[in-house]
Amino acid sequence: MNNYTLWYNHPAAGWNEALPLGNGSLGAMVFGGIGNEHLQLNESTFYSGEPSQNYKGVTITGDFDKVIGDLRDGKNGEVDEFIRKNWLGRSRANYEPLGDLYFKMGNVGEVISYRRELDISRSVLKISCLQNGVNYTREFFASHPDSVIMVKFTASKPVLNIDVTFESVHPTAKCEAHNNILIMKGQAPGYSSNRTLKQIESWGYQNKYPELFNPDGTRKSDKENLYGDEIGGSGTFFETRVLARNKDGELTSGTGSLHLRNSSEVVFILAAATSFNGFDKSPSREGRNPEKITKRILDKAVSKSYETLKKNHENDYKQLFDRVNLDLTIRIKHDTVPTDHRIINFVQNNDPGLVELLFNYGRYLMISGSREGGQPLNLQGIWNDKVNPPWTSGYTTNINTEMNYWPAEVTNLPECQEPLFKMVNEIAENGKETARKMYHRRGWVAHHNWSIWRETTPNNGGAGSAFWNMSGGWLLSHFWEHYLFSGDVDFLKNEAYPLMRGAAMFYADWLIEDQNGYLVTAANNSPENSFLNSKGEKAAISSGPTMDMAIVRELFTRTIETASLLNCDKELVTELHLKLGRLAPYRIGSKGQLQEWQTDYTEAEPSHRHQSHLYGLYPGNQINSESTPELFHAVKQSMLLRGDESTGWSMGWKINLWARLLDGNHAYTIIGNLFKPVGFGEIKHSGGGLYQNMFDAHPPFQIDGNFGFTAGIAEMLVQSHAGLIQLLPALPDNWPLGKVKGLRTRGGFVVDLEWKEGKIRKAVITSTRGGNCRIRTYQPVKVQNALAVQASGENPNPLFHIINPGKPLNKTKAAIPGISDYHFHTVDFRTEKGKSYSITDI
Repeated sequence: MNNYTLWYNHPAAGWNEALPLGNGSLGAMVFGGIGNEHLQLNESTFYSGEPSQNYKGVTITGDFDKVIGDLRDGKNGEVDEFIRKNWLGRSRANYEPLGDLYFKMGNVGEVISYRRELDISRSVLKISCLQNGVNYTREFFASHPDSVIMVKFTASKPVLNIDVTFESVHPTAKCEAHNNILIMKGQAPGYSSNRTLKQIESWGYQNKYPELFNPDGTRKSDKENLYGDEIGGSGTFFETRVLARNKDGELTSGTGSLHLRNSSEVVFILAAATSFNGFDKSPSREGRNPEKITKRILDKAVSKSYETLKKNHENDYKQLFDRVNLDLTIRIKHDTVPTDHRIINFVQNNDPGLVELLFNYGRYLMISGSREGGQPLNLQGIWNDKVNPPWTSGYTTNINTEMNYWPAEVTNLPECQEPLFKMVNEIAENGKETARKMYHRRGWVAHHNWSIWRETTPNNGGAGSAFWNMSGGWLLSHFWEHYLFSGDVDFLKNEAYPLMRGAAMFYADWLIEDQNGYLVTAANNSPENSFLNSKGEKAAISSGPTMDMAIVRELFTRTIETASLLNCDKELVTELHLKLGRLAPYRIGSKGQLQEWQTDYTEAEPSHRHQSHLYGLYPGNQINSESTPELFHAVKQSMLLRGDESTGWSMGWKINLWARLLDGNHAYTIIGNLFKPVGFGEIKHSGGGLYQNMFDAHPPFQIDGNFGFTAGIAEMLVQSHAGLIQLLPALPDNWPLGKVKGLRTRGGFVVDLEWKEGKIRKAVITSTRGGNCRIRTYQPVKVQNALAVQASGENPNPLFHIINPGKPLNKTKAAIPGISDYHFHTVDFRTEKGKSYSITDI
């Protein structure tokens, strides 16, 4: 079906055209060449460096009063520079490519009916063509239950002649072959290198990665993450094995290669592992043995038939993927139109099937990239081909890591968050040391941008990005949301609360009193944005940026609620209550916008890609149309001032924001902007959009935009953040007819929904835990097999509690254009665990 298949009539000419496979730990980009097949490989634990000494001797204690004093005196630019020189400096590790697997076939002759397709309903990739009267097919899948990547070549005649080799960008890599097994092993680079240019050139490294060098041949100073002091010294070891199992023909091995001749079918089984043994252990001295791991995986896999391995894989994948189905029902005949052409023609054709496909693709990428026992999705998921990837392909936690998991709960993939939850537990361990030694404060803290080694001190760079200590607070919202969606009190008690408690203690100690008597965070940036201070100087650091205050307000409120539920930490609850009541309120600026900073500064870049100050609307739940209309209107004004054009991931965020603003048509405008072809088509768009393989283009590729889009589509159809379940809150005119099944809401409900002519035709709400269900619609509805009453007051279901942000300080009372009134119908009804309730139009 169209909405489950990406397909193309040509091989991939580059990485952003190749198609991704993954099993939660192994990733492959498949190119589908005619004479040569290429799989670019990743393994989710393969990073440069080792666990560093987390604390680097930096302490803010002696400088704290100076920094706060300078901020109060309007010397923000000087503070930026002071922080850059004195509070930053940690090196960063890179997520590394594992290597490349090549199948050289040398086929010649005209190719007919070439098709390269990824079926995301089964997570199976297939390539087929007719050449010289022979039908060729290749099939690929990445199995989570069996921990392998499978490749199957078939031909209608015994004419398969394939030479199989490995290559790696890492100079440590060595390849060998024994009988039917091809092996590549090597080691990742360290954090830095004191190798001479001559030594690096002898590895062939400069030729493979010229972007790391200046024109005169010297190393670029900002590329610090090359090879360690000694080959075989620091760095993670890896091993990749491929086992060939041919049906017929002759299979031989050479020096670092396998050779198949005159076969009609051959299966290759790939396994890979590293010496990674935990975030706090040296992979070169305390690591696991990747050779033993890959042998064990292959020994188990080879005992099963290809059909059994494929069945295991599809069953495992589909029990996650099949939970949700989106059908926008307007069908345009696209069976003969490749995916890249559909992207080019999206706006012209109003192709809702392509919206379905990208929505489904986000869920596919999450299942493929984040599974229990693995690592969380980083900035590129698990797919990266660069030794020095953009932003280290790390965990950039001032938006991107969090956005990766926005669809997890609402699109029914909560299990995929397990790696994220584990990472936050690990980061909190290192964060205790940073809070104690760097800040001399209680609890734990983490800054923006870390790696598998869970670094918590500020990395090198500029103060406008590197010095940001709100990561812990934001990430803990995912723990709280998991509790709201599941009602799992044991998770709240044992997993979430210990982390919430520690983070809340740190932020309680990080607050200072401002000139107006309010409590604000001492110093921070509003992620990556800057302003012009009273002297007209561009700066980033200030006290109490709006996003800081939103996160602190959210965490304090939820920590108090949890401690009260668990009947613990009464002294801490008292402290947090007092400080919560003194937090600086939201401020509405001179343009009617929600201020991003405590002062109504002029923005240095009015159309900046981050919307950090709007956190309280999305992903938070502090602002909505009913309980905080003044703030709701101010957020809308901020969005209008920001504009619609932006980077790819930013547009993913904007779709969610416009959905929360109940404006489906504006959300759809952003969707149209996202469906801009980047790097292909007659018009070469340089801004945000989509690559041929539907990866999100910042540019470059960042996977968070894919997940932001998927979450945004769900948010347009069902919302549950504002104390109730709202059905079709932001339906655009372009989707008059459709249905969706399996979306989850807070309170433990699952929603199936059908609509026609923009109105609800039927909805089925299934209760997984019982309790009050409050629904809101734009039309009167009736509830079958339950007594529905007009809703009033606060929802008695505690899983729908919202945060009270207080009354904002409003600098202007001017009317805000474009604000309309909303007419809702809201009812309550009691539910029982395991029962379903039908909602129909009256």
